[in-house]
Amino acid sequence: MTRVSSGSLVRKVSMEEASSLQIEDIDGERFCFYGNQVGGHFCLVKPAPESLRILVTPNATSQSIRPSGEARNGQGQLELAAKKVVLKPLEKREHRFYMRMINEVPAFQPHMAQLFGTKTLTMRQVSAMTAEVDNIVKNAEENFLESRMRSHQFQTYIVLQDLASSMQRPRILDLKMGYKQRSKQHSQRKRERCRMKAATSSSHALGFRICGLSTERKVYDKYWGRKLPVSSVHGALAEYLVHQSASEEQQQRIITGFLGQITRLRELVSQMPSWRFWNTSLLFLFDGADLSAAPVVRMIDFAHCTRVRGSATDSEFLCGLRNIESFLEAVRDGHSFDGWIRERLADPPAESVQDTEEKETDDEADASSRCGGEAPKEGGLEAPAIAAA
Repeated sequence: MTRVSSGSLVRKVSMEEASSLQIEDIDGERFCFYGNQVGGHFCLVKPAPESLRILVTPNATSQSIRPSGEARNGQGQLELAAKKVVLKPLEKREHRFYMRMINEVPAFQPHMAQLFGTKTLTMRQVSAMTAEVDNIVKNAEENFLESRMRSHQFQTYIVLQDLASSMQRPRILDLKMGYKQRSKQHSQRKRERCRMKAATSSSHALGFRICGLSTERKVYDKYWGRKLPVSSVHGALAEYLVHQSASEEQQQRIITGFLGQITRLRELVSQMPSWRFWNTSLLFLFDGADLSAAPVVRMIDFAHCTRVRGSATDSEFLCGLRNIESFLEAVRDGHSFDGWIRERLADPPAESVQDTEEKETDDEADASSRCGGEAPKEGGLEAPAIAAA
């Protein structure tokens, strides 16, 4: 179901409504809004339910990451199963980050949703979809779908793996990382707004905050997560992680599965000097209808990732990951927030250091991001000792 904000809880738009909000791309394929969004700007689209295949313009390196059983047509386009993909409005910096990880740090790929290529929709079609959305969500406090699509006028989308495509009843958690959201592109006014948001949310203490949470019965949005006090984060995560129908063994396996992926990600990031994963999120998913299936964690939202001068790793992101590990262990083993978790919270890095990096990113390093499988330049990021998962 599509989520539309209306305060703390999010109104659910039925699948019938969501699938009716369809547009056609230039090849005549039909798309509708993606239902499994719990955070962010609610701007993702997906092939309409009746679609079987989708043609995608592949990246230069797509052949090396092409899923088994998929093929290219006579025009060199990649043909994919429609139900396995989701489309996100293209932001050049995010697309460049995906390509750089594919080319230079293959060990990072298991921690991202797979990138297949790009897809173009016409402005007329995008406008038609937002106009129809108005009719459904006109009474919502804030129409994310309409505002996002109109303000950015997206025509091209990146085509990503739909992490929930194989799940019957996906339970989804979106954690926004960082003690505050950062970007070199932010104006001073935007920086102050980010500082205020962090100061009044769990971000300032934990290095993350809940940006969206969805179970079979409830859906919470980013405004609810922003207001959630630090002392209530443990209970909210337990509500997401603990499934009433799960046996003790299944519950342990789900949380331990999440823990293992977070630990591997932390170990990898600790070997990536100078990278800053600002404004990224972690997306957690498991299937409430199949508790034996493996849980999934992926990093998303890379538009503000960058490199800074020097060789220090991203201590802000790493602290957030350590704290998430502590919360997961506490839920798994029955520990409380007061005492057990508080004693294990990582000390946040000095804000002055992070603020300096925010304004003085290494433009040359960041501009050296390459697409099309170019060989890394001397001094570029290397990861020869990191094995892909």
